[in-house]
Amino acid sequence: MSFGSNVLFYRKKFGITQEALAEKLEVTRQTVSRWETDSAFPDMDKLLILCDLFGCNMEVLVRGNAEAENAQRHEANLEAYNKHMNVYTAQITSGVTLILAGVTAMLFLSAAGTREVVGLVTFFVCITLAVFIFVAGGVAHGNFMRENPRVEKYSADKVSAFRRKLPWFIAGATALILIGVIAVVAMTYEEGYAPEGFTLEGWEGFAAGILLTAVTIASGLYVYAGMQSAKYDVKNYNKECRKEGYLEESDGGENVPVPEEREKKSERLIGSISSVIMLSATAVYLALGFLRNLWHPGWVVFAIGGILCGIVSVVVKAIYGEK
Repeated sequence: MSFGSNVLFYRKKFGITQEALAEKLEVTRQTVSRWETDSAFPDMDKLLILCDLFGCNMEVLVRGNAEAENAQRHEANLEAYNKHMNVYTAQITSGVTLILAGVTAMLFLSAAGTREVVGLVTFFVCITLAVFIFVAGGVAHGNFMRENPRVEKYSADKVSAFRRKLPWFIAGATALILIGVIAVVAMTYEEGYAPEGFTLEGWEGFAAGILLTAVTIASGLYVYAGMQSAKYDVKNYNKECRKEGYLEESDGGENVPVPEEREKKSERLIGSISSVIMLSATAVYLALGFLRNLWHPGWVVFAIGGILCGIVSVVVKAIYGEK
């Protein structure tokens, strides 16, 4: 490819008009047009500005094949993005699962007759680990966005392949919750029944633990599916990077939605995690109430859920630099 073809390729890639490029370089539109038709060649200072603007080296711009070089860079960039988002998905999924696993473990330990403090310590250890994972994952994600403010989209085949899998994740998670409910009903259907080796209270606590185990796994599947779905929405990732100031909005390029039409990514993440926390708190409260008649002390799960939601909000907003 010639120099003019390379300039034309990069200009179209970044969605910059000839007028906008001319303004950035302090030349006329006709000058840019002559460059693209190889009728003229810019000075060294203009070449340096073009290289900086297009994010390429001078050898590629002047004598190389910009399209081929861009394809190689795109492949490496997308591979790095894919690996990062898979790790980020695992971190968020693990954090949410740990919170619910802590509650589940507390119920099982109580049903086994262990001291109450053992269950509480286990619960708070899980909470601590979850918060650590959220913070570490969020900071790493923010750094990745700064270092990789633009990612090319996945091929249509890859997106289509994921969309075919998505309904199975949702259906599987929903089925797990229903199985948990059925198991609890079956285990506690006969009033006052407890198998040999169990007290009535212990058996009901064990049944509640079975339900929460199903809810824990299902929640992990829901979060995983949602995070992977967001991974394939590369267009939104690029918009978020531009909104955060990591990528300049190019003239004539892809428009960023106006504020009233756009929900902040941090708010969506906070809302998703908080919803899982509070729904889980509701499930725990109902299980404690119906199965163990602990309505009065059981309400504390909502206080704990509220505190966790507050922690999530503060951490996520700090990560995304919001006030």
